[in-house]
Amino acid sequence: MRKRGENELPPPNTKRWTPPRKVAVLQALRTGKLTLEQARERYALSAEEISAWKRHFERHGVYGLHATRVQLYREDEN
Repeated sequence: MRKRGENELPPPNTKRWTPPRKVAVLQALRTGKLTLEQARERYALSAEEISAWKRHFERHGVYGLHATRVQLYREDEN
């Protein structure tokens, strides 16, 4: 199994969103390698979901992108 490079995007059929995959998409959006519309179409994601990833990453770093941790961090935001 080949190890994906840090700047390589996840495949379009991605269903399991690990923190490194989310970071790769956020990095591509930040650098202009991918537009929001392209990301939404390529991965069947909503703008709200991508926005939540960005918000959690900005507030909590990679740990905020762990699905099991999201509920904890959301409770802290209220």
